Amino acid sequence: MDIRLSCGSEVQLGLRKMRMLAPTETIYLMTRGICQASCSFCTQARSADTGSLSRVTWNVWEFGDIVDCLQGQKRVCIQCLNYPAVFDDLMEIVRQIRAPVSVSAQPFTLEEMRSLSRHVDHISISLDCFTPSLFERYKSFYNWELHWARMRKAVEIFGRRKVISHLIVGLGETEEEAVATMAELVDMGVLPSLFAFTPVRGTAMAQTTPPDLGAYRRLQIARQLLVDGTVAAGDIACRNGRIVSYGTDILCHVGPRTFMTQGCPHCNRPYYNEVPGRELYNYPGPVTEERVRKLIAQAGVEV
Repeated sequence: MDIRLSCGSEVQLGLRKMRMLAPTETIYLMTRGICQASCSFCTQARSADTGSLSRVTWNVWEFGDIVDCLQGQKRVCIQCLNYPAVFDDLMEIVRQIRAPVSVSAQPFTLEEMRSLSRHVDHISISLDCFTPSLFERYKSFYNWELHWARMRKAVEIFGRRKVISHLIVGLGETEEEAVATMAELVDMGVLPSLFAFTPVRGTAMAQTTPPDLGAYRRLQIARQLLVDGTVAAGDIACRNGRIVSYGTDILCHVGPRTFMTQGCPHCNRPYYNEVPGRELYNYPGPVTEERVRKLIAQAGVEV
Protein backbone atom coordinates (compact mmCIF):
# COMPACT_ATOMS: atom_id res chain seq x y z
CA MET A 1 0.00 0.00 0.00
CA ASP A 2 1.27 3.46 -0.91
CA ILE A 3 1.32 6.27 1.64
CA ARG A 4 2.70 9.80 1.72
CA LEU A 5 5.41 10.88 4.14
CA SER A 6 6.19 14.53 4.90
CA CYS A 7 9.62 15.69 3.78
CA GLY A 8 10.59 16.63 7.35
CA SER A 9 9.64 13.13 8.48
CA GLU A 10 11.82 11.66 5.73
CA VAL A 11 14.76 13.63 7.15
CA GLN A 12 13.98 12.53 10.70
CA LEU A 13 13.85 8.87 9.63
CA GLY A 14 17.12 9.15 7.70
CA LEU A 15 15.42 8.66 4.34
CA ARG A 16 16.37 12.05 2.95
CA LYS A 17 19.17 14.55 3.46
CA MET A 18 18.03 18.13 3.75
CA ARG A 19 18.84 21.06 6.01
CA MET A 20 16.11 21.46 8.62
CA LEU A 21 15.72 24.62 10.67
CA ALA A 22 14.05 22.52 13.38
CA PRO A 23 13.70 18.74 13.66
CA THR A 24 10.25 17.21 13.69
CA GLU A 25 9.44 15.25 16.84
CA THR A 26 6.46 13.48 15.24
CA ILE A 27 6.49 11.42 12.05
CA TYR A 28 3.69 12.57 9.75
CA LEU A 29 1.97 10.25 7.26
CA MET A 30 -0.88 11.03 4.86
CA THR A 31 -3.22 8.52 3.27
CA ARG A 32 -3.34 8.22 -0.50
CA GLY A 33 -6.51 8.98 -2.39
CA ILE A 34 -8.49 11.86 -3.86
CA CYS A 35 -10.15 13.93 -1.17
CA GLN A 36 -13.85 14.53 -1.73
CA ALA A 37 -14.22 17.46 0.67
CA SER A 38 -12.83 20.37 -1.41
CA CYS A 39 -12.30 22.74 1.53
CA SER A 40 -11.52 26.18 0.14
CA PHE A 41 -8.22 26.65 2.01
CA CYS A 42 -6.78 23.18 1.35
CA THR A 43 -4.24 22.08 -1.24
CA GLN A 44 -5.99 18.70 -1.40
CA ALA A 45 -9.14 20.36 -2.78
CA ARG A 46 -8.07 20.06 -6.41
CA SER A 47 -9.69 16.67 -7.11
CA ALA A 48 -6.24 15.17 -7.58
CA ASP A 49 -3.72 13.10 -5.66
CA THR A 50 -1.42 16.03 -4.91
CA GLY A 51 1.80 15.84 -2.95
CA SER A 52 1.25 18.83 -0.68
CA LEU A 53 -0.67 19.85 2.41
CA SER A 54 -0.38 23.47 3.51
CA ARG A 55 3.27 24.40 2.71
CA VAL A 56 4.57 20.88 3.29
CA THR A 57 5.68 18.48 0.55
CA TRP A 58 4.61 14.84 0.99
CA ASN A 59 6.31 12.12 -1.07
CA VAL A 60 4.94 8.68 -1.94
CA TRP A 61 6.37 5.58 -0.27
CA GLU A 62 5.40 1.94 -0.14
CA PHE A 63 4.22 1.56 3.45
CA GLY A 64 5.98 -1.78 3.82
CA ASP A 65 9.30 -0.08 3.03
CA ILE A 66 9.05 2.40 5.90
CA VAL A 67 7.01 0.60 8.57
CA ASP A 68 10.11 -0.65 10.40
CA CYS A 69 11.36 2.93 10.68
CA LEU A 70 8.19 3.96 12.49
CA GLN A 71 8.53 1.55 15.38
CA GLY A 72 9.54 3.20 18.64
CA GLN A 73 9.12 6.78 17.42
CA LYS A 74 7.89 9.39 19.92
CA ARG A 75 4.68 9.71 17.90
CA VAL A 76 3.28 8.95 14.46
CA CYS A 77 0.47 11.18 13.16
CA ILE A 78 -1.69 10.10 10.23
CA GLN A 79 -3.47 12.74 8.17
CA CYS A 80 -6.57 11.23 6.58
CA LEU A 81 -8.03 12.43 3.31
CA ASN A 82 -11.74 11.89 2.77
CA TYR A 83 -12.37 9.10 0.25
CA PRO A 84 -14.49 5.92 0.45
CA ALA A 85 -11.75 3.45 1.45
CA VAL A 86 -9.92 5.72 3.90
CA PHE A 87 -10.98 3.92 7.10
CA ASP A 88 -9.90 0.53 5.77
CA ASP A 89 -6.57 2.01 4.68
CA LEU A 90 -6.15 3.66 8.06
CA MET A 91 -6.80 0.47 10.02
CA GLU A 92 -4.27 -1.42 7.89
CA ILE A 93 -1.70 1.23 8.81
CA VAL A 94 -2.35 1.62 12.54
CA ARG A 95 -2.37 -2.13 13.19
CA GLN A 96 1.29 -2.28 12.09
CA ILE A 97 2.72 0.64 14.07
CA ARG A 98 4.30 0.07 17.46
CA ALA A 99 4.47 3.66 18.65
CA PRO A 100 2.02 6.24 20.01
CA VAL A 101 -0.34 7.10 17.15
CA SER A 102 -2.55 10.11 16.45
CA VAL A 103 -5.12 10.37 13.67
CA SER A 104 -6.41 13.58 12.10
CA ALA A 105 -9.56 12.87 10.14
CA GLN A 106 -13.11 13.73 9.17
CA PRO A 107 -15.80 12.56 11.64
CA PHE A 108 -15.80 8.76 11.69
CA THR A 109 -18.75 6.70 12.91
CA LEU A 110 -18.90 5.71 16.56
CA GLU A 111 -18.03 2.10 15.75
CA GLU A 112 -15.08 3.22 13.63
CA MET A 113 -13.80 5.41 16.45
CA ARG A 114 -14.13 2.54 18.91
CA SER A 115 -12.11 0.32 16.58
CA LEU A 116 -9.47 3.01 16.18
CA SER A 117 -9.18 3.51 19.94
CA ARG A 118 -7.61 0.05 20.24
CA HIS A 119 -4.60 1.28 18.25
CA VAL A 120 -4.71 5.11 18.52
CA ASP A 121 -4.47 7.27 21.65
CA HIS A 122 -5.33 10.72 20.23
CA ILE A 123 -7.74 11.80 17.50
CA SER A 124 -8.29 15.15 15.82
CA ILE A 125 -11.65 16.18 14.37
CA SER A 126 -10.95 19.63 12.99
CA LEU A 127 -13.50 22.41 12.86
CA ASP A 128 -10.97 24.64 11.08
CA CYS A 129 -13.54 27.45 11.25
CA PHE A 130 -14.61 29.26 14.42
CA THR A 131 -18.25 29.91 13.46
CA PRO A 132 -21.07 28.01 11.70
CA SER A 133 -21.28 30.58 8.91
CA LEU A 134 -17.55 30.36 8.11
CA PHE A 135 -17.74 26.58 8.30
CA GLU A 136 -20.59 26.55 5.77
CA ARG A 137 -18.66 28.92 3.48
CA TYR A 138 -15.32 27.12 3.50
CA LYS A 139 -16.17 23.52 4.47
CA SER A 140 -19.56 23.05 2.84
CA PHE A 141 -18.96 19.33 2.26
CA TYR A 142 -19.23 18.83 6.02
CA ASN A 143 -21.79 19.56 8.74
CA TRP A 144 -21.03 21.80 11.74
CA GLU A 145 -23.42 20.04 14.13
CA LEU A 146 -22.10 16.60 13.16
CA HIS A 147 -18.53 17.68 13.90
CA TRP A 148 -19.52 18.78 17.40
CA ALA A 149 -21.56 15.64 18.02
CA ARG A 150 -18.71 13.37 16.96
CA MET A 151 -16.20 15.32 19.06
CA ARG A 152 -18.41 14.74 22.12
CA LYS A 153 -18.51 11.01 21.38
CA ALA A 154 -14.77 10.97 20.70
CA VAL A 155 -14.16 12.39 24.19
CA GLU A 156 -16.23 9.53 25.63
CA ILE A 157 -14.19 6.97 23.66
CA PHE A 158 -10.65 8.39 23.83
CA GLY A 159 -10.89 10.50 26.98
CA ARG A 160 -10.73 14.18 27.87
CA ARG A 161 -7.87 16.10 26.30
CA LYS A 162 -7.13 13.24 23.94
CA VAL A 163 -9.35 14.78 21.28
CA ILE A 164 -7.96 17.74 19.32
CA SER A 165 -9.68 20.24 17.04
CA HIS A 166 -7.52 22.35 14.77
CA LEU A 167 -8.71 25.90 14.16
CA ILE A 168 -7.50 28.27 11.46
CA VAL A 169 -7.07 31.89 12.48
CA GLY A 170 -7.70 34.36 9.68
CA LEU A 171 -10.81 33.09 7.88
CA GLY A 172 -12.97 36.04 8.92
CA GLU A 173 -13.75 35.35 12.57
CA THR A 174 -13.57 37.98 15.29
CA GLU A 175 -11.31 37.36 18.26
CA GLU A 176 -14.40 37.31 20.48
CA GLU A 177 -15.92 34.53 18.36
CA ALA A 178 -12.66 32.60 18.48
CA VAL A 179 -12.51 32.82 22.27
CA ALA A 180 -16.09 31.57 22.60
CA THR A 181 -15.43 28.54 20.39
CA MET A 182 -12.16 27.66 22.11
CA ALA A 183 -13.84 27.93 25.52
CA GLU A 184 -16.66 25.61 24.45
CA LEU A 185 -14.15 23.05 23.19
CA VAL A 186 -12.12 23.19 26.39
CA ASP A 187 -15.25 22.76 28.50
CA MET A 188 -16.14 19.69 26.45
CA GLY A 189 -12.71 18.16 26.98
CA VAL A 190 -11.34 18.93 23.50
CA LEU A 191 -8.00 20.71 23.08
CA PRO A 192 -8.04 23.54 20.52
CA SER A 193 -4.95 23.74 18.33
CA LEU A 194 -4.29 26.96 16.42
CA PHE A 195 -3.03 27.35 12.88
CA ALA A 196 -2.54 30.58 10.97
CA PHE A 197 -4.35 30.69 7.65
CA THR A 198 -1.80 29.96 4.93
CA PRO A 199 -2.51 31.17 1.38
CA VAL A 200 -1.16 28.50 -0.97
CA ARG A 201 -1.00 28.75 -4.74
CA GLY A 202 -3.62 26.66 -6.49
CA THR A 203 -6.26 26.88 -3.76
CA ALA A 204 -9.47 28.92 -3.89
CA MET A 205 -8.03 31.25 -1.23
CA ALA A 206 -4.59 31.77 -2.69
CA GLN A 207 -5.02 35.57 -2.70
CA THR A 208 -6.38 35.85 0.84
CA THR A 209 -4.18 37.66 3.37
CA PRO A 210 -2.70 35.74 6.34
CA PRO A 211 -3.85 36.82 9.80
CA ASP A 212 -2.46 39.80 11.65
CA LEU A 213 0.37 38.69 13.91
CA GLY A 214 -0.96 40.67 16.86
CA ALA A 215 -4.38 39.02 16.59
CA TYR A 216 -2.72 35.61 16.45
CA ARG A 217 -0.67 36.34 19.57
CA ARG A 218 -3.79 37.48 21.44
CA LEU A 219 -5.54 34.21 20.57
CA GLN A 220 -2.49 32.12 21.51
CA ILE A 221 -2.57 33.75 24.94
CA ALA A 222 -6.34 33.26 25.24
CA ARG A 223 -6.02 29.61 24.32
CA GLN A 224 -3.35 28.98 26.94
CA LEU A 225 -5.33 30.68 29.71
CA LEU A 226 -8.50 28.77 28.79
CA VAL A 227 -6.76 25.40 28.57
CA ASP A 228 -4.99 25.95 31.90
CA GLY A 229 -8.24 27.01 33.55
CA THR A 230 -6.73 30.36 34.53
CA VAL A 231 -9.70 32.26 33.06
CA ALA A 232 -13.12 31.56 31.57
CA ALA A 233 -14.40 33.08 28.36
CA GLY A 234 -16.32 35.72 30.31
CA ASP A 235 -13.10 36.97 31.93
CA ILE A 236 -11.61 37.91 28.57
CA ALA A 237 -12.74 41.41 27.67
CA CYS A 238 -13.27 42.32 24.02
CA ARG A 239 -14.05 45.62 22.34
CA ASN A 240 -15.44 45.62 18.81
CA GLY A 241 -14.57 41.93 18.59
CA ARG A 242 -10.92 42.43 19.62
CA ILE A 243 -9.37 41.17 22.86
CA VAL A 244 -8.33 44.06 25.09
CA SER A 245 -7.63 42.29 28.41
CA TYR A 246 -7.70 38.83 30.01
CA GLY A 247 -8.87 39.53 33.55
CA THR A 248 -5.57 38.29 34.98
CA ASP A 249 -1.90 39.21 35.04
CA ILE A 250 -0.76 37.39 31.91
CA LEU A 251 2.91 37.84 32.82
CA CYS A 252 2.29 35.31 35.61
CA HIS A 253 0.66 32.74 33.34
CA VAL A 254 2.16 33.08 29.87
CA GLY A 255 5.41 31.29 29.06
CA PRO A 256 7.29 29.64 26.19
CA ARG A 257 4.70 26.90 25.55
CA THR A 258 2.02 29.55 24.85
CA PHE A 259 3.64 30.34 21.53
CA MET A 260 4.72 26.84 20.56
CA THR A 261 2.79 24.54 18.23
CA GLN A 262 -0.07 22.95 20.14
CA GLY A 263 -1.65 19.57 19.51
CA CYS A 264 -0.93 15.98 20.49
CA PRO A 265 2.16 15.15 22.58
CA HIS A 266 5.40 15.73 20.61
CA CYS A 267 3.57 17.49 17.77
CA ASN A 268 5.65 20.48 16.72
CA ARG A 269 4.94 20.68 12.94
CA PRO A 270 8.01 22.78 12.08
CA TYR A 271 7.14 25.66 9.76
CA TYR A 272 3.84 24.10 8.70
CA ASN A 273 2.16 27.46 8.17
CA GLU A 274 5.19 29.73 8.12
CA VAL A 275 6.95 31.72 5.43
CA PRO A 276 10.74 31.31 5.63
CA GLY A 277 12.43 34.49 6.79
CA ARG A 278 9.28 35.96 8.37
CA GLU A 279 8.12 36.03 11.98
CA LEU A 280 6.82 32.66 13.12
CA TYR A 281 3.20 32.15 14.17
CA ASN A 282 3.89 28.82 15.94
CA TYR A 283 7.34 28.05 17.32
CA PRO A 284 8.50 24.41 16.87
CA GLY A 285 10.42 24.45 20.17
CA PRO A 286 10.92 26.43 23.39
CA VAL A 287 11.72 30.12 23.15
CA THR A 288 13.72 32.25 25.57
CA GLU A 289 12.15 34.36 28.28
CA GLU A 290 13.36 37.45 26.42
CA ARG A 291 11.56 36.23 23.30
CA VAL A 292 8.42 35.53 25.35
CA ARG A 293 8.34 39.15 26.50
CA LYS A 294 8.61 40.32 22.89
CA LEU A 295 5.82 37.97 21.78
CA ILE A 296 3.56 39.22 24.57
CA ALA A 297 4.32 42.79 23.48
CA GLN A 298 3.24 41.89 19.93
CA ALA A 299 -0.22 41.08 21.32
CA GLY A 300 -0.71 44.72 22.27
CA VAL A 301 -2.91 44.12 25.33
CA GLU A 302 -2.91 45.13 28.98
CA VAL A 303 -0.39 43.16 31.07
